[in-house]
Amino acid sequence: MASGWDARPPRRPGRLPLLLCLLLLLLQSPARAAHIKKAEATTTTSSGTEAEQGHFDRYYHEEELGSALREAAAAGPPGLARLFSIGRSVEGRPLWVLRLTAGLGPPPPDGDAGPDAAGPLLPGRPQVKLVGNMHGDETVSRQVLVYLARELAAGYRRGDPRLVRLLNTTDVYVLPSLNPDGFERAREGDCGLGDSGPPGASGRDNSRGRDLNRSFPDQFSSGEPPALDDVPEVRALIDWIRRNKFVLSGNLHGGSVVASYPFDDSPEHKATGIYSKTSDDEVFKYLAKAYASNHPIMKTGTPHCPGDEDETFKDGITNGAHWYDVEGM
Repeated sequence: MASGWDARPPRRPGRLPLLLCLLLLLLQSPARAAHIKKAEATTTTSSGTEAEQGHFDRYYHEEELGSALREAAAAGPPGLARLFSIGRSVEGRPLWVLRLTAGLGPPPPDGDAGPDAAGPLLPGRPQVKLVGNMHGDETVSRQVLVYLARELAAGYRRGDPRLVRLLNTTDVYVLPSLNPDGFERAREGDCGLGDSGPPGASGRDNSRGRDLNRSFPDQFSSGEPPALDDVPEVRALIDWIRRNKFVLSGNLHGGSVVASYPFDDSPEHKATGIYSKTSDDEVFKYLAKAYASNHPIMKTGTPHCPGDEDETFKDGITNGAHWYDVEGM
């Protein structure tokens, strides 16, 4: 993941690497994917339709985000969820994470909301993390992950067999917003990607004008790792990853409609066209294709995004570096 905040190709839209989002795949069958709007119109919970409850009519800003995650946790039975923060943004906003897995027990009695409030690891239960809103103006993932958390918790309570099986065997962590400061600055319809204006003015970057998705150590560099003083959000994420043993991760962006899988860079750092394989390349391709094939637009491989109408992706997937190289991302 990259050290420079000016490293991205000019005007390249943010990728949507729904990297291995098997959790979303479990929630969406092919039949349902083909009728998303119809399904949204008829989705209900035990207390009425989501639309009637007003859950889907706006973005959640700072205070509402914490409340929405607490409500999501409360939608499940006791011992299923823990809400905690892995750190704070430049402007002091919490980086909330909701942990969902069966058998967590009661939360700490002192009300601590720091990383230790997540509770101990559960032996034999694989950890999965989903991160959204790394670019503050790529906002859909922030909402989607809140809705996913609510559905996981509520589905477990109502006895949905898939969700009961999932949360009895998997340790799920949902971080809806890594860049809450950028989100608060973002404005609907402003898609300038921070190409003009003073540092920090764009919702894309953090409050110090740093692109979080270009501020991680570069795996192919032998030089000094990047300084993290200007990106406390990145430092918090790195520290959190080091404390855990995540076996599967998803980083949700906005922009094109494609499942992008590692690596996102290569030793050559050629702008585009270099296929950068991991040792698990076949697994990554399988998982990416499993997601893309259940998305009505992604599976076509022709998202027709504004500015890149002719861009195509076979089977709706791509190796990140082959699409475009971003050092260390």
